[in-house]
Amino acid sequence: NEITLGKEFSEKRTAHFLHELQVQRTELEMQNRELREAQQTLEETRDRYATLYDFAPVGYLTMDETGRVLEINLTGAAMLGLERANIVGKPFSIRFAIGDIPAFFHHLRQVFLSPGNIVTELRIMNRDGGMSYIRLESAAVLNKTRACHTVMTNITEQKRTALALQQARTEQEALLSAIPAIVCYKDLNLRYVTVSQMFADFLGRPVADVVGKTDFELFPHDLAEDLRRINREVLESGEIRTGMENRFTDAGGNKVYLSTVLAPFYNPEGKAVGLLGVGIDVSRLKKAASLNQELMLQNRTLMHNLYGIQEGERRHLARELHDEVGQWLTAIHAEAQAIGSMLGGKEHEIAASVRAINDSASEMHNVIHNMLRKLRPALLDELGLADSLRELVNQWQLHHHGIACDLVLEGDIDDFGENTNITAYRIIQEALSNIAKYAQADRISVRVRREPGETPGLDALLLCVEDNGKGFDPDQPSKGFGLLGMRERAIAAGGEFSLCNTPGTGVCIDVRLPLNYQIERRKK
Repeated sequence: NEITLGKEFSEKRTAHFLHELQVQRTELEMQNRELREAQQTLEETRDRYATLYDFAPVGYLTMDETGRVLEINLTGAAMLGLERANIVGKPFSIRFAIGDIPAFFHHLRQVFLSPGNIVTELRIMNRDGGMSYIRLESAAVLNKTRACHTVMTNITEQKRTALALQQARTEQEALLSAIPAIVCYKDLNLRYVTVSQMFADFLGRPVADVVGKTDFELFPHDLAEDLRRINREVLESGEIRTGMENRFTDAGGNKVYLSTVLAPFYNPEGKAVGLLGVGIDVSRLKKAASLNQELMLQNRTLMHNLYGIQEGERRHLARELHDEVGQWLTAIHAEAQAIGSMLGGKEHEIAASVRAINDSASEMHNVIHNMLRKLRPALLDELGLADSLRELVNQWQLHHHGIACDLVLEGDIDDFGENTNITAYRIIQEALSNIAKYAQADRISVRVRREPGETPGLDALLLCVEDNGKGFDPDQPSKGFGLLGMRERAIAAGGEFSLCNTPGTGVCIDVRLPLNYQIERRKK
């Protein structure tokens, strides 16, 4: 029995021991699985951080206190243009531009002497012989090792942008100093941000004394109010405002006229951030324009007087021809007829001579009559403009049978003054003469119309002469003074002259003569 009991006890102990072993085995397997999972997580984390380290957008490296590279990521190696194996263990300074090597070692000393991060910008040599700019930001490792961690950033594009910006700023300053114009930039609060030297000189202040001020601090209040209103209108509308002329008083007390352009300027996002103004001194131009206008008026007056004198001389010459030569021709004609009557068919040779004298006198009478009509149309003085134009067109067509001429008269055109009548007559006469000489037309239209004015006394006489001829080349020099004479006559009478020319289809001449010009001119 004792043996049996001992055997049973031994079996129970063995079973219990086996059970304990099984439990421990299960626990160990679970622990091993957890360890493998932890190891895998650590490896994944390590790989992830290694990837982040190697492919970060900046270079990471570790150096000792002598500047020897202990470790560098792939980005840093790429910045240096070398394989990582050719960098680790070697001095970092060999990659710098010669002039920047002292600055690098100064940076390194400061890292181990001062707490916090030390930042320095240096130049490194590229493999192609060029240079890149980098920024080093270093901090000492907080342990017993004499090493430092460094972040290396490529700032080449930033440097180029900064240099380009500085160059642009320098060029702008040079331009604003030399440009012979008043130039200014204002912010949205209408304070001056930048001004040209000429603007500062105009105000009699240094440039620095103008920048930051508003118009109310530089100009009289009323003028500043006007400038502010215009500035705000331009900013609100977003449209460029040109052709503005204002009168200012400069630092010397001189009255100056400025022609100004205002325009909003925008940031890269397209938002208005201020106002640009450019002003040019047009005082001399205005003075010259005023003088030119005065000379032009004097010239028009002289032309008007010249045409008046010319018409007076023609009237006098026509009267002399009519009264003196005409009488003598009439007497010769009468005497020749008397002699012919006395002969009564006798003396054939004398009769033939008498007929020749009579015919010559008649022909001379016709020639003088035509001369009188050209010098001074008698109908213009006797019957007025309408009948004179009808007679002019009829006589013209007698000599130009192949050209049809339509005359259209509209409104009452017989109560004008002598100047208007003779101006209208001469312009149409010259136009018909030009057409006969050059146009090669077969149809002409002459229209004369009285245009009522908006108020009494502002009526105008409109003339239009149009042909269907060949026109003319405006680039070719004119063969005569016909067009110029018509234009000068119209302007001398206070009118307007316009010409529409289409080569191959004809010419249209339009003239507008104000009927009150003589009254206004006499008042002046």
